[in-house]
Amino acid sequence: MKKLLLKLAFLAFCTTAFSEELSAKKIADNAVKKDSPQEAVQYVAAEAEKITVPAEKRAAYAFLGSLQEATADFDAAQKSFAKAAGIAAGNAEGMPKKSSERLVLDAIRCALSGGNWESAENYLNSAVRNSKSTEIQATIKLYEQWAILCKAQDDSDLKEPCEMLKTYANLESMKSVKPSVLLTLWYITAESSYADLLNKEFPSSMETGIVNGKIQIYPAPFWYFLPRKTVATPKISSEKEISSAKTEVQEATAETSNAETTEKKSSSTESKAKHQQLGLFRDKTNAQNFADKVTSKGFKAYIQKETKPSGTIYFLVIVDENAEGTMGIKLKNAGFECYPVF
Repeated sequence: MKKLLLKLAFLAFCTTAFSEELSAKKIADNAVKKDSPQEAVQYVAAEAEKITVPAEKRAAYAFLGSLQEATADFDAAQKSFAKAAGIAAGNAEGMPKKSSERLVLDAIRCALSGGNWESAENYLNSAVRNSKSTEIQATIKLYEQWAILCKAQDDSDLKEPCEMLKTYANLESMKSVKPSVLLTLWYITAESSYADLLNKEFPSSMETGIVNGKIQIYPAPFWYFLPRKTVATPKISSEKEISSAKTEVQEATAETSNAETTEKKSSSTESKAKHQQLGLFRDKTNAQNFADKVTSKGFKAYIQKETKPSGTIYFLVIVDENAEGTMGIKLKNAGFECYPVF
């Protein structure tokens, strides 16, 4: 009997020790030792399922979401962030501190990055709208306009969100997201005056690094397939142009009142792109017309149908990657924006 009790006590001790070792911090430390980002993601996903302590599980899924976002798996990332946000617990020791509201915003950002505005709007209409934080509310307003931009099919769909963003650029309550607002306006309109406002007011921001060509925008579908009249290029303008941009923002405000680089190490074991995606359409005829245009330039373009979890059907214009892995460069040299699909 004593031997049996000793065995049970030993098993209980082992179980307790194992539970203590299975922390989000331990998993994160082990993940960065993996040979590739893909291996790290698979490892964290498997280990997160085993965690029983809510705070540790929450932190592990938040970390998993950040890894998935860094590897451009935006659909998986938004689900991981949403899962973390849904766990009622505090912060785990040794891991970044994040409120559930922030985790929901992470999920929204990833949904938008992947072009999934339906999921983004669902998250935006959740309890996060009741936040008391001014910064959270500012980010919600920004993401609402990004969701509208995400739906845009042509230049005419950009007018309303652009006017709203011009308004936001002049509101004190939106100051926390002003760099992102100005970057979006610069990217859509290609007007260098917005770049100059960034240089003047936020010289050390990542957004300013982008407009100056020192940092590249992550190759997300949202940025690649956003309708634009012309491609914005880095350029520093005069004080007169800066003043003009401020005036335009203020005028937009008057009219309306009247009516975030995680970097992950790369490896030779990373997957190679299988295709290059050139377009994302809700109308099959528009997709076919664009595919014909690409084909007329000497490429073998075809249409791929994709159904989102919401039931919305999209038509993707695809060109297969070549053996040399240079198809993306060839398409861009021919004037086509493209996005690698792994």
